[in-house]
Amino acid sequence: MKNSNALSADEVKSAIRTKVSGKVSIVGLGNIIRGDDGLGPKLIEMLKKRSVGASLFDCGTAPENYIFPILSTSCDTVVLIDAADIGTAPGGIKIFALDEISNVSFSTHNPSPRLFTDLLKTGKDDMNIFVISIQPKTTALGAPMSSEVLQGLEILANAFSEAING
Repeated sequence: MKNSNALSADEVKSAIRTKVSGKVSIVGLGNIIRGDDGLGPKLIEMLKKRSVGASLFDCGTAPENYIFPILSTSCDTVVLIDAADIGTAPGGIKIFALDEISNVSFSTHNPSPRLFTDLLKTGKDDMNIFVISIQPKTTALGAPMSSEVLQGLEILANAFSEAING
């Protein structure tokens, strides 16, 4: 990675506020039985408790099964949340445009997030799609989620609450 610095909480909030527009769908990706890899579904759970005004999708490890439900929301913005090796300390957060995600190592998903986003865009060419990744500490089978990743998720949950709910 060219830039190994994670974003600060304020930078995350500012970026999300800038990037989300119109109707928003937030898509959590990951395997909940593999430690920090389950951070996408965990964020969706956190956002549901906060009643964030977005369509929320816990896609687990099969996001392709959710293409039509996501498109049926008529959303303008889709945010993918996933664990990835982004070259930061555990819990570090980075935000990627679609053209940047080919250089990111996502852990457990088949097909790749890029194929998934390409399929979404065939349904709506002008859809605003971006990816937020958190650096996992461990993705071992049966491992609990690390405190570092939970802190990163709290930053994201606060940022989405402020950006979407005002």
